[in-house]
Amino acid sequence: MGNDSSSGIFRGWVVLAGLFITMTVTSGLGFYAQGVFLDALVAEQGFSVGVAGAGTGVFFAASGIAGYYAGRLLALFDARLVMTVGSLIGATGMALLGQVRNEVQMVFVMIIFGTGFALTSLVPSSAIVTRWFVRKRSVALSIASSGLSLGGITLSPVVATVVDADSMIYWAPRLAVAFLIGMLPAVLFLIRGAPEPMGLRPDGDPPLASGAPPSPPGGVDFKTAVRSRYFILISVTFIICMTAQVGAIQHTFKMTKDQIDIDTARTVLMVLSGTSVIARILGGIAALKVSLTRLTVALLAVQSVGIGILALADTKPLVIVGAIVLGLSMGNLLMFHPLLLADAFGVKDYPRIFGMGSLLMVLGVGTGPFLVGVVRDLASYRTAFAIMTVFAMVAILFLLAAGKPPHYEVVEVDNGVPVQPLKQHQSVMTLTPPHQIPSTPPPPRRRIAVVDRGLVMGSDEFPVPNPIGREIPQKTPE
Repeated sequence: MGNDSSSGIFRGWVVLAGLFITMTVTSGLGFYAQGVFLDALVAEQGFSVGVAGAGTGVFFAASGIAGYYAGRLLALFDARLVMTVGSLIGATGMALLGQVRNEVQMVFVMIIFGTGFALTSLVPSSAIVTRWFVRKRSVALSIASSGLSLGGITLSPVVATVVDADSMIYWAPRLAVAFLIGMLPAVLFLIRGAPEPMGLRPDGDPPLASGAPPSPPGGVDFKTAVRSRYFILISVTFIICMTAQVGAIQHTFKMTKDQIDIDTARTVLMVLSGTSVIARILGGIAALKVSLTRLTVALLAVQSVGIGILALADTKPLVIVGAIVLGLSMGNLLMFHPLLLADAFGVKDYPRIFGMGSLLMVLGVGTGPFLVGVVRDLASYRTAFAIMTVFAMVAILFLLAAGKPPHYEVVEVDNGVPVQPLKQHQSVMTLTPPHQIPSTPPPPRRRIAVVDRGLVMGSDEFPVPNPIGREIPQKTPE
């Protein structure tokens, strides 16, 4: 059956619960906590805001590079093994944060921490969701990725409180233990990489007939996808988008703490996360009925407004309003990136395609915090957030240039060997020059033997079977 035999519940929902837990932990102690760690590096270790922001950039750069290889690892190994190793690496990096004393150590620790984050967070989670869900993919991904926001609501304020009350030197190893306690049970007991090895099918569909082979995953191969015009423009869109979003998010805590107070800064973190939870669920439902491209354009516009409000905010109410508006977009945009890629290129090579998309997106994720920190040191947070507002608006132009996602189909020839996927209703657009695109090989020629029956029958080398011994008359000239 397509459901869990013991409870009648589709096993994919249990997997989704496990991913919700892991994303809560990785976001609360990793993604959203970066702003807290940045503030602690400045206050305790004496780094400038620009240098500490560069450390945050290194974290996201390492997570992007590791995310690309995570896609390849997920195609070779069980997802639980990849996420277990990632949990151990991430906990090691978190524990070492309290021992950072200079820039070299900070870079080294952030690389370790970022690698562990990549192997446990969005790349493996979205890859697992795309395998378990097809028709309900947007809703399933919105549920799983809501853990990102819940971590910001429940865990990041706790991290901010304990680190501010004591020190990161004291709390870093203890947070690492909490990271493992939150991750490992969910990874080992709830998560499974795909339904097929368990005899199940995506979305809880009925099993195939006995002995029938499972249908191959649909979609486009890795090289065709990453060379397409659509992939390139979508990647540029999210590089610019994440420069603005992550740069604003990671500095909002410190900006609010500096301009107002620590209590307001903690409140802003919870407001950002709480708003994104509600918006992400609504966005996942809307994606079932509305074009993903149109929704993404609208979300980019909302993000521009949110960052713009934060750039002008100098009172507690205005900062909270800016956090609410930014929260409406930030969680959805992070979720819509994998949805756009899965919708355009299918699940055949999805882990590698999304891994490459995440690797490119990290150019923005890593640059944003550093750029905001540098501009703040040279001018002010208001100027830095104004620049991020412009970045968010420019991203809209590239998304509009990308247009609608392409649709591919696989055409098979008589011998059953699939040829390159072709885009429906239009030619495939790649970066390969036309004269270098290999042409389809001609069908093999068949050799036909022509035999003279009379000559064969009269030859001793080709005896004619005659089981009953009848005389076979020979043809005469008459």
